[in-house]
Amino acid sequence: MQKKFLILLAIIVCIGAVVWFLGLFPVARVNNEFLWYRAYNERADALLLFDSKSRAAAKNTAPSEADESEIKRTVLQSLITEKILEQYIGEHTALSGLREAAQGVVEGTLKEADPDVLPHATEELYGWSVEEFKKNVLYPQALQNELQKAIESDDASFDEFAKTQLQNAEVKL
Repeated sequence: MQKKFLILLAIIVCIGAVVWFLGLFPVARVNNEFLWYRAYNERADALLLFDSKSRAAAKNTAPSEADESEIKRTVLQSLITEKILEQYIGEHTALSGLREAAQGVVEGTLKEADPDVLPHATEELYGWSVEEFKKNVLYPQALQNELQKAIESDDASFDEFAKTQLQNAEVKL
């Protein structure tokens, strides 16, 4: 009996270690969908690297713990906002073409970029490949811009729309 218990405990510890190592646990729940720690941590690390590189180029001091906390808070807020807007688009079939439009904007932007500079720049500034930069920066911003155009085409304020969506969302950290 004791041997079975120890084996079960070892298995649970191993599973827990894998989940922790891979970041496969939620950092927030937004309208019953999870934001995973792994995505949050990747974005936070990239933004901290960018901030560090920017400060070094400007010969400023290293970021304080308060600066790092603010960056991490901003990343979490950004992920929550992205999730809420994605959910809104998914719930409204009239907006289903926004994803394709955003993808087109991203592809157009990448075509205009210097193919020799972009991979080096994204790696240097964020620690990301071009695909990671596209997924984490370009696409979310393009999708938000496309949604903003759609909302404002109906003579509505995007800021008010976003504020209402954020207020009505159920977010648990």
